[in-house]
Amino acid sequence: MDRFAEKVFSVSLWDKQVEKFVKVLNCKTRRDILKIIVQGHCSIWSIAEELNLPLSTVSEHVKELIKSGLISVIRQTSDRGHSKIVALQYEKIEFYISNDEPRYRKSNYSVNIPIGSYSSFKIRQLCGMAGADCCIGARDNPDSFYNPYRATAQLLWFDCGYLEYVVPIEENERKNVESLTLSVEVCSEAPGYNETWPSDIFFEINGVQLCTYTSPGDFGARHGLLTPDWWEGTQYGLMKKIEVNKSGCLLDGMHVSDVTLSQLKLEERSTVTFRIGVKEDAINRGGINIFGKKFGDFPQHIILTLSHSDKVQ
Repeated sequence: MDRFAEKVFSVSLWDKQVEKFVKVLNCKTRRDILKIIVQGHCSIWSIAEELNLPLSTVSEHVKELIKSGLISVIRQTSDRGHSKIVALQYEKIEFYISNDEPRYRKSNYSVNIPIGSYSSFKIRQLCGMAGADCCIGARDNPDSFYNPYRATAQLLWFDCGYLEYVVPIEENERKNVESLTLSVEVCSEAPGYNETWPSDIFFEINGVQLCTYTSPGDFGARHGLLTPDWWEGTQYGLMKKIEVNKSGCLLDGMHVSDVTLSQLKLEERSTVTFRIGVKEDAINRGGINIFGKKFGDFPQHIILTLSHSDKVQ
């Protein structure tokens, strides 16, 4: 069970890892490192330079932060050689404290959805997909999206339409759900790339539209942290987190619609059906790129998380 899929680190006095967690943060240098990383992905070398510390010292502190699960390291290859890029694994920390043991605890059920595992699609002619080592099928031919090798896709793009994913959910995981969260790296789709190319990307669960995100552009001015060297054009996207709870729908933590969890009827279905795309009548019909774990800036496919509030026996 992936406790970091929602980018929230939850810890309580009854958590077995609380001592390790407190010990890691009880160090000014490590807190300073986190302050630097929160501004964006950076290399261990640049952290050492900013803190005016030896590279070996920073590396040891980074190792401790990795062990705690607060950060991760991505190895990047460039013309200058190899470098380690450090990234945060959470968006906030929740610390629970009370006089008595908590009556309820949160648990997460997460499903990793490879971007090429869609069950159906409806797209127009401007489209394509790529794996880690080469393109898959012919470009600008929607029939290529039937290619059996689509399961290995690491980048998908199209100018209009949608992809649909069907995810089976076990019966016990559909009960006592407090929130449903989707996280996916996306950007617009322009010819080549264009960092000022807005696109209205919609997200839908079980036939209910959750929200629309206006992507600012198609990003290619710098190389994606994970994007293979052979790939030109679109390089990376932005990580988007859509959460639906009992109060409404949040996009990156901001309330964007009044769609609530009850409208998704999770307990009545054995699957969750997820659609993502760009509508033909969108105000900004600028296409979409969807990134897998080996393209872009984030080492993940699409992650679907159901958060529960379970009573402690």
